[in-house]
Amino acid sequence: MRNLTPKILLVEDDPMLGEGLVISLKLEGNEITWKKTVKEGYDEFSSGSYDLAILDINLPDGMGTDLCKKIRSENKEIGILFLTAKTDEDTVVRALDLGANDFVKKPFSHKELMARVKVVLRPKFGATKELKLGELRVNPEQRMVTYKDEPITLNRRQFDILSYFMSHHDQIITREQLLTHLGTEGDIIDRTVDSHVSQLRKTLKSSNIDDIQITSIYGVGYRLENLE
Repeated sequence: MRNLTPKILLVEDDPMLGEGLVISLKLEGNEITWKKTVKEGYDEFSSGSYDLAILDINLPDGMGTDLCKKIRSENKEIGILFLTAKTDEDTVVRALDLGANDFVKKPFSHKELMARVKVVLRPKFGATKELKLGELRVNPEQRMVTYKDEPITLNRRQFDILSYFMSHHDQIITREQLLTHLGTEGDIIDRTVDSHVSQLRKTLKSSNIDDIQITSIYGVGYRLENLE
């Protein structure tokens, strides 16, 4: 299953700017790890899996361009965005030649940075693929469900559970996994998971979906199966 939360590595030594960026990027729904040197940034990149690296050009122990070169040589897919006070032609061309996708000139606005981050992440996160199992279709982005091209109405919880099942069909899903996916809101506790799944089953049955089944795995959880 594709991780729907972008993971961003920020390498910036300015404490005030770094703290502000962490807050801003988290508010936009991203997962952020903040490091302050070339070494820390490279070590974190090597030990993790990131969708985007945001790099300052001038760092205490070296140049962000050198870090960019290392990262790009090991990962051709990760997005790389530079933060720089320099926008002379040589600096920009060098950054792009080393594999950067874009750069943002300091000082910059929150709006500009978020727009550029979204553009760099768009190839991976710009479109949500439709989930398919037999004749059942789930569009997570539009929150639409159809069966044999006929729309099916689900409440919010039913949709979230079905989407998760569809993303992991034919796999055993534990109650703990569902709780983690659905969050920790007051109406979601362990004993109510079964109730939500039961209501989803009834909705699918009333929609004449007889080739897709949610099977209970005693003492463990559930499994969504295509019976055909």
